[in-house]
Amino acid sequence: MRRCLWGMLALAAGPVDAALHVVIVGARGELVYEPATLTIRAGDSVRFVNVSGFHNVVADDASFRCANGCDGLGGNGSPSNAQWIATVVFGDPGTVGYYCEAHGAPGSGMVGTIVVESTPVALQSFDVE
Repeated sequence: MRRCLWGMLALAAGPVDAALHVVIVGARGELVYEPATLTIRAGDSVRFVNVSGFHNVVADDASFRCANGCDGLGGNGSPSNAQWIATVVFGDPGTVGYYCEAHGAPGSGMVGTIVVESTPVALQSFDVE
């Protein structure tokens, strides 16, 4: 019975190998996110790194707004000239569009897309006593 419980707990714990991805903001001094489209797995993080210019990153659905940290998480998501870093965790599958408030709007201008795929569940075998 103990093995059965441990196996179920292992399945419920979810992935332990979440990845960290990087999107460069203002790459090469241009009004772009690089890469503009990124495919990740649910549970992964994306680190946005502003290297040049007056920018921020705002989700089309307003789920996050980041620059010098993220609004609601102790930071300030207003566009900034500083070389800032902000990290967002994407927990749910789906497509998340984002943009820079100073240089775009949802779907136009300085925009990017994160495609979040489901995380496959690793099946484990166990004995039932």
